[in-house]
Amino acid sequence: MRPEDRDALVRLYEDRFQEMGEDIRTLGWKNREEQNLRFKILCDVGDLRGASICDVGCGFGDLLDYLRSTVGDVQYTGIDIAPSLLDRARQKHPEARFYCLNLANEAFDEEHDYFLLSGALSYKVADNMALTERMLRRMFQLCRKGIAVNFLSTYVNYQHERNYHYAPEEMMRLAKRLTTWVRLRHDYPLWEFTLYLFKEAQL
Repeated sequence: MRPEDRDALVRLYEDRFQEMGEDIRTLGWKNREEQNLRFKILCDVGDLRGASICDVGCGFGDLLDYLRSTVGDVQYTGIDIAPSLLDRARQKHPEARFYCLNLANEAFDEEHDYFLLSGALSYKVADNMALTERMLRRMFQLCRKGIAVNFLSTYVNYQHERNYHYAPEEMMRLAKRLTTWVRLRHDYPLWEFTLYLFKEAQL
């Protein structure tokens, strides 16, 4: 990601936080119900009980709350580029670890069982596909078991000029260059799909 793209995204989230505070709209989501549905689909990546999880684009750490309410204790690490969001996440979850960095091109070498990413690749930058491929490679390199990432779909009747929509077929081809074991879900009632990449075959 170019520095100017990162700066623009940081400003977007920081401005929203100044305006709305800890609000679901600060993160770009419509409501809590849709956020929880995204979390549910992401967490279908595997048995997350007791797993170590890295949440890329963690925002306020809401995924940790969801995980605790559904699967119990996990080892959670959050990554984001917006300092104010991370400050609030640290206040809410002092027991978790949070890092302010861009995983695509900044140093980070911690392995986790699963890497999950929700919405962090939805905004247009100079080269979305290059950024996305780099991000997928980094997460898959560092995961022990698998990754789950959601994307806005091209199968929609409207696209906001600020957002980048991904063709599911193209993302499947990209994923298959990284691993033999891939699953794609485009069957839930949001204008998006979720891609899962695994280190081993799933039964």
